[in-house]
Amino acid sequence: MLKSNNGEEAESKITPDFVPMIRIVFWNSLGFFFFQFLIPYVTAQLLEASGTEMGLTFASQTIGGLISTPIVGYLTDRVSKKLLVLIGSFGRAACYILLYVGIIFSSLIIFAIGLFVLGFFLGFFWSPLNALISEKSHKTFRSSAFGKQGGMLGKGNFVGSIFSFLIFGIANYYVPNNRIIVYCPLILFTISNIYAGITFHRKVDENLTYDIHMNFTNEVSMDSELETNHTSLTLTIGFMIGFILLITAFMTSSTNQTIAPPFFQVYLINELNVINPTLVMFIYFPSQIISLLLAPRMGKLADRIKPQLAIMIICGFGALVTWLIVNSTSGLMFGIILVFDVTLAWASSLVLQNVLSRISKGHRGKIFGVVQWMSFLGAIVGPIVGGLAWDHLGFQAPFIISIFIELSLIPLYIIAISILKPYMAEKIEMDFKKVGGKEI
Repeated sequence: MLKSNNGEEAESKITPDFVPMIRIVFWNSLGFFFFQFLIPYVTAQLLEASGTEMGLTFASQTIGGLISTPIVGYLTDRVSKKLLVLIGSFGRAACYILLYVGIIFSSLIIFAIGLFVLGFFLGFFWSPLNALISEKSHKTFRSSAFGKQGGMLGKGNFVGSIFSFLIFGIANYYVPNNRIIVYCPLILFTISNIYAGITFHRKVDENLTYDIHMNFTNEVSMDSELETNHTSLTLTIGFMIGFILLITAFMTSSTNQTIAPPFFQVYLINELNVINPTLVMFIYFPSQIISLLLAPRMGKLADRIKPQLAIMIICGFGALVTWLIVNSTSGLMFGIILVFDVTLAWASSLVLQNVLSRISKGHRGKIFGVVQWMSFLGAIVGPIVGGLAWDHLGFQAPFIISIFIELSLIPLYIIAISILKPYMAEKIEMDFKKVGGKEI
């Protein structure tokens, strides 16, 4: 459990099953790093796809998400969230099997189908899970709640990555042509996702929300009472303008986050001469693990800073970091800078998830679903634009485009959040310095 005075304070802002709920995410995340490494490596090096083919392969994942997300957003507010998470876990397991088959038979089509399946079932997992995290935490603790989920993802990533390193590195050294052995971690991650989905479904009480928990313990804060009836969306012109700007910003941000990353490995191999695939994994490893392990601390910080200020700082530094990446002179320098890049991306996610979760208490599934759909749309555009830029404008083009997009996000997010502020169902300003009977 969470410990110390800060830990006791944190416990007053979450439900009793919150920590067990996010612990289960450990099993879902064992294969995250290996999967993220595998996509560009397999498409570019093993299957020898062109820049445009790489972009289209990456986009297949988001096309699947575009199809399923509207459905899942609607279902999240109406059916069992645990059932949706279970379906999402099984869908990820199916994806790993298809990727494994595509690699063994050198089929870019099967590999792309696997990514499509992943994208289709991602919404079944993340939208209901994000809604549950929001429902089981107090609004002043929301970024911290999502940060704790990120920390658990980091722990699962770490364990799964160490395991993947050992198998992939040893197999590549002794039997590099035996793809069945080299890529067998995909089968084990299939099993872990099935186990995670079943365990989640059995142990999480989706009917126990933070408000219900506080009512039961007779420690309802004044703001909880005031907000009980604010569960519907206020569909005024002002709200619609702010929300449209916000989802446009999410789409633009998603485009930015997928323009350059698909070509990081190609950049390492072709420009920095990092040819050994195991060494490429070691360069990527710190960024994917450290950023997630820092998520709980970043969540606490995000709960104490105005979203507009946080976005301004994060996007500004993000543009600088991207410029430093494209000017890297060694694999070591690239890896160090990448840690900051991925950490900033996670910090931005925590700030914005906080904002999204407070827009409406009764329609969180729809809110997360719409935003995820727009993010998927941006994630289709990003790799395709990046691939075309890489092929026709040079290896630096995707990175330079990303810098300009990052800077353009600052005014877009600030304006959107400022307009939406009066319409929030959960207003931080309504707090009376008490949560669960304790001073904050």
